[in-house]
Amino acid sequence: MIWFGSLPLAVSLPLFIGVFVLVSCLIVVGLRPVVRRLVDDPEQWDRVLGHVIGTFGVFFGILLALVAVSVYENYSATRQAALHEAGQLTAFYRGTTGLPEDVASPIQQTIDEYLVVVIEQDWPDQRRGSLPDASVELVDEMERQIHEYKPADLQQLAEFQQLLATFDDFVETRRERIDATTLELPGLFWLAIWVGAAVNAVLIGLIIVKSRRLHLLMAGMLALFIGLVMFTTADMDRPYQGSISVGPGAFERVMNQIEDMRTEP
Repeated sequence: MIWFGSLPLAVSLPLFIGVFVLVSCLIVVGLRPVVRRLVDDPEQWDRVLGHVIGTFGVFFGILLALVAVSVYENYSATRQAALHEAGQLTAFYRGTTGLPEDVASPIQQTIDEYLVVVIEQDWPDQRRGSLPDASVELVDEMERQIHEYKPADLQQLAEFQQLLATFDDFVETRRERIDATTLELPGLFWLAIWVGAAVNAVLIGLIIVKSRRLHLLMAGMLALFIGLVMFTTADMDRPYQGSISVGPGAFERVMNQIEDMRTEP
């Protein structure tokens, strides 16, 4: 379902839901004559089938719920990592203002370059599912520039140590943001979900309902909901792809904040 992320939501969502509901209804149409021909005691059949559907529904519902919650937690953690990295970068920039001008200026220039590279190169790579590496050299450059500075007194030493701590936090959160690029549910989970959806459609098709329209309506509504849950889960499965994704907005705001700080009297 990854290719759905390359389509607009207005196209991918109706397309997926429509196909999902259509397949479920076709299963019902195909099974109705088979059930009528094979079942001798409809009352006993409905009683047994009701027990099976009830038991299956509990386990399948729990599976969908756990997977959806897990995917949302991954998405939320990735978003927090991006926000935290942007916040640490802002704090790091502010910390450089206490350094001598000849030391602070090159570091601040490197931070500016880092923001541009993250927005224009790292994020497109992450949307494609590739680990970004364009900004690695700039991080190394910032580290080299920091360690070239030699504090002259205790006050400068304290400010320097605080700056190093902020830089270390920034590097750590950056690693979390990059590691989330390949974050996704294991394939076994998706296999279980698809098999569960297929079994659900078959079980609904095995119910004996006199009215075919009513039977199709029941199957279609249930397929609509299950398909919507599956689509939403798949859309959030990769945090940087799909219509529900983490964007570079936090870093764009940092750029604006830095520009505002420079224009302040």
